[in-house]
Amino acid sequence: MNSDAETPSENDLSFWNIRHLQFRVLILGRANAGKTTILERLTGATMDEAEVRRDGKILPGQTVKGQIDRGLHNIDDEIRFRSRPGFVFHDSRGVEAGSATELSAVQRFVDERSTAVKNLRNQLHAIWMCLPLDDCRELFESERDIFRLLKGTAPLVVIFTKHDGAVSKETSQILNNFPENTRNRSVRKEARRKAELEVNSRVKELEGELRGLGPADNATAFLTTSGIIMTIVVDSHELTFFRDGNAYG
Repeated sequence: MNSDAETPSENDLSFWNIRHLQFRVLILGRANAGKTTILERLTGATMDEAEVRRDGKILPGQTVKGQIDRGLHNIDDEIRFRSRPGFVFHDSRGVEAGSATELSAVQRFVDERSTAVKNLRNQLHAIWMCLPLDDCRELFESERDIFRLLKGTAPLVVIFTKHDGAVSKETSQILNNFPENTRNRSVRKEARRKAELEVNSRVKELEGELRGLGPADNATAFLTTSGIIMTIVVDSHELTFFRDGNAYG
C-alpha cells in the first residue's frame, strides 16, 4: 500500500503498464456463477467494452456481455479490457455439464500454459474458480472433478460468489416461518443475522469439502462482503482490487 496518507489512485498501476506485464487468468464456474460481475468490478468496465482476441486478432463484432456466464467462449480466446491492459482472461464453458470433452479442454489449456512455458507473457498465472452461494448447497460432481484436476497446476483461487443473494434468500426462508403480521424490524434483523451465520457456515463446509479432496494449499476462498475482490502479488508488488474497480498498490 502507499506509504503516504494520500488517497490511492489509478496511477498506482503505472508500474504495470510501463513494464508491459501481462497477468493471465482462467476463470471457471457454472452458468450464472457471477463471473461477469467479478470481471466488471475488477476492470471497472462493462462486458460490452471487452475485446475478444483469437490468434492475436480482435474478433469483429464480438459481444461478450451475457455470454461468459453461459460458457459460450472458446477457452483459447483472450478477453481483454482497455481499462486493465495488463490482464488477459480466458473463460471455460460452464462446468456443470462436466463432459469429458470439456474437462479435457481445460486440462489441455492448463498444460499448454504451464510454468514450463518459457515466455512468461503466455503462461497461466492464476485460476479463479467461482462457486455461487445462492444457487446450490452442494458442489456439482463436475466441480469436484475440476478442483482435483487443477490443484497444484497454478495458483487456484476459489471465489464464493453471490453471498448477499444467498443471505437474502436464506432470510426470506427464515421469515416464512413467521406470520406476516409479526415480521417487525427486530424479527427481520434477527432473521438476517441467522441467515448470515448459516451462509458463512455453508462456506466453511464447502471449503472443507474441497480441501478434503486432497492437498489444497494453493487454494484460497474469498467472500464478497468485505468489499475486496482479491489480492494479487506479482514480482513482489501487491495489488488489491475493490468492488468499485479500483486497484491500489
